[in-house]
Amino acid sequence: MAPWSEHFAPVLGLILLGIGVWCLATRRRAIQQVIGLNIVVQGALVCLIDAGARHAEMEMAQSMVISALVAEAIVLAITLAIVVNIYRHQPEGLVDNLDTLKG
Repeated sequence: MAPWSEHFAPVLGLILLGIGVWCLATRRRAIQQVIGLNIVVQGALVCLIDAGARHAEMEMAQSMVISALVAEAIVLAITLAIVVNIYRHQPEGLVDNLDTLKG
């Protein structure tokens, strides 16, 4: 194994976490923030798989990742339903204007 390959997964995970957090902090459209949240979760899962591989607990890491992917799919479906509702009432989709929604 090449010496750089053992550092590839944690670096990739941290890069994905950074990109996702940056997207959440700087983007104002609802769909872009959902994408940023998804990137954060994927970065965390890459780090989780790497931690499982480093500590010889790959079965535990894989089961945690599968559980997290199921939870992520449920959260993503609910979030996208909310985003569709936002775009119906405010076509710009800006999260700054969400306080004008009623209900």
